[in-house]
Amino acid sequence: MSTLLKGVRFSERTVATGIGIWDEMAADLKKEWEEAVAEIEGHIAAAPWGQGAEGVRFHEALMRGGGPMRMIRAGRQIIEQIEAMGPTMRVTISNSVAADQAEAERIKKLLEA
Repeated sequence: MSTLLKGVRFSERTVATGIGIWDEMAADLKKEWEEAVAEIEGHIAAAPWGQGAEGVRFHEALMRGGGPMRMIRAGRQIIEQIEAMGPTMRVTISNSVAADQAEAERIKKLLEA
């Protein structure tokens, strides 16, 4: 019967370590992404295609549908979601532990009755 009351257990140290690693990865990813974006924007600003008719057509084709800027915006949104996962997981696990504790208390009272 004691196993029934044990409920779900999280190793706080394991969870904290895992989320910490996730946060580090997210920070590294964001840094690398911003470096890549700066490089892409630099290439676009340099306009190596020139101002001639062919260059203008190339630039128009490159920017059609949002071009690289669309990819940059989408990438930033994805990275924001990745960054938010660490804090989200902390809240989720905290809520799970609180719910488990409340349920364990409810079951304990039922068994004592």
